[in-house]
Amino acid sequence: MSIFKGSLNIIIALLMYLPTLAFMPSWLYLLLIPIALVLNQNFILDFLKAIRQFKLADKYFAFFLLFALIALIFRLVDYPNWHSIKDFYSFAFLFPFTYLVAKMVANRPTIFKFIVYFVIVESIFGMIQYAFGVNSFFSSLKLYREFESYDMLYYTRIFGLSANSSGLTIKLIFGLLLLHKLDWSENWKKGVELLFLFTSIIAFGRIALIVVFVYFFLRLFDEIFIRKTFKFKTYIPFLIFFAVFAVNPVWTKNQFTRNEMKVSDHSTFEGEEIEEEIEEIDMSLLEELGLANINMSGRTHIWLAYTNYGTKHFAMGYKGKKFMLGHVHAHNSYLEMYASFGAFMLLAIMVIIFSKINKSNFVIVGSILVLAFGQYIIFWGISIYDILFYSILFFKPPLPVNEK
Repeated sequence: MSIFKGSLNIIIALLMYLPTLAFMPSWLYLLLIPIALVLNQNFILDFLKAIRQFKLADKYFAFFLLFALIALIFRLVDYPNWHSIKDFYSFAFLFPFTYLVAKMVANRPTIFKFIVYFVIVESIFGMIQYAFGVNSFFSSLKLYREFESYDMLYYTRIFGLSANSSGLTIKLIFGLLLLHKLDWSENWKKGVELLFLFTSIIAFGRIALIVVFVYFFLRLFDEIFIRKTFKFKTYIPFLIFFAVFAVNPVWTKNQFTRNEMKVSDHSTFEGEEIEEEIEEIDMSLLEELGLANINMSGRTHIWLAYTNYGTKHFAMGYKGKKFMLGHVHAHNSYLEMYASFGAFMLLAIMVIIFSKINKSNFVIVGSILVLAFGQYIIFWGISIYDILFYSILFFKPPLPVNEK
């Protein structure tokens, strides 16, 4: 039985991780749903039994069911704008299933360990790519590049086994956060932290690097003032990480500002707006604040476009359908939800999230919430990041057994 459980844990971990790799289909996530339904059948039966007695066995699961129901109503209201049966679908239909998958994962904490192992492997591939002077081993990728020099980290961002550097950097952050939950020896943790931190530098996702600093200070606060378990030697990997950027401030400034490269403008997205719903972007405020000349990889214009659309459709957003600028998502989890569902639904889900933050999870949850400002990682529907986030937020996974 233990062999079967161990094999199932690996299968679940693989189904979570594989869709994050280049050329792998995202529908693999859907294979987690029947597994979760089977493993949570007692929970589902108890929930239905409680409903018949006008009670809630799990108010958070009930919330996601209600959220999906509202999404259904939104889509039906939008029926006159349907072009095909595909327009019936809302990504929020997956929220209750993601909750069940997260519950399944939380009850099988060894899965967290497998995810960290996968990130370790991908980090090693990334370092090999950097040494060989390419950003990926997959030359057919659209963003494939051979390095001409190593002066600018922006031009030498490695992909690991992902389709782009952002995919790798997000996994490195989650690897760091999950490592915090594993019952491994201090020396093993420090070694893996050094690996993840070094790889995050050469993958150079600026938002992710900022989150490393956020995670460091949240963890430091937690261990000094709450847990009172602070040990200086456990922070050596982070001190090395900080030293890389502190030794030469001019170099660091040039890296983070991309040596004052010209900011891309919104013309990059011309022709991709959804009909004429997006108002003209007003850059005057950013110019007054001195932010208009900071290269944000197009995020400035994307964020303003999503804000404009959400403000214009304040109550219902895009009526439960994922709002996209052509194929470009918001690069911000909150703006994506705001534009897709409106302010009230965003507020509701944020109230639920903040109600579940506590002393045992605020380091990880806080770091993920900050990362979500610069990346669309949560509220996706079902994804490895939603699953891990829900697992840690709504449940309290025990530590995996330390396998030496």
